[in-house]
Amino acid sequence: MMKIMDADTWDKLKESVRPLDTKRAQKELPPRLKVRRTVQKPISYSLDLHRMTVQEAYQKTVQFIEKHHKIGTKKIQIITGKGQNGQGLIRSEFANWLDTKTLKQYIRESEWTNDKGAMDIWLNKHK
Repeated sequence: MMKIMDADTWDKLKESVRPLDTKRAQKELPPRLKVRRTVQKPISYSLDLHRMTVQEAYQKTVQFIEKHHKIGTKKIQIITGKGQNGQGLIRSEFANWLDTKTLKQYIRESEWTNDKGAMDIWLNKHK
C-alpha cells in the first residue's frame, strides 16, 4: 500500500513532468510507425505443357518465352508435370531446352518448383 507521503510525492512529480517537445505533445503519442511491406506477387504468366507431345511442348515453350521476353515480363512459370513415377518425357527434356542457344539468351535464372513439376523462370530485360 502507498503511504500518504508517497502519494503526495507522486502527485508533485506528475505535476512537474512536461513533454520535452511541445510540438510533439500535440501529435499522437506514441508516434505511428510506418511499415512498408513488400508483397510477393503471384506468378501471373504460366504455360501448362500437360497433354502435349514433346515437339508441341518445345514449340510452345519457345513461343511463350520469346513473347514474354519481348513484352518485358520478369517472371514466368512453365508447368511440365512430373509424369508417372517422375519419368515424364517433357520434364526430362525441359532443362536441356532452356540450355539451348535459342532460349538461353532470354533466361536470367530458373528454378524447379512444385516438387519438380514446374519451373519458375526469370527473364532478362528486353533491349
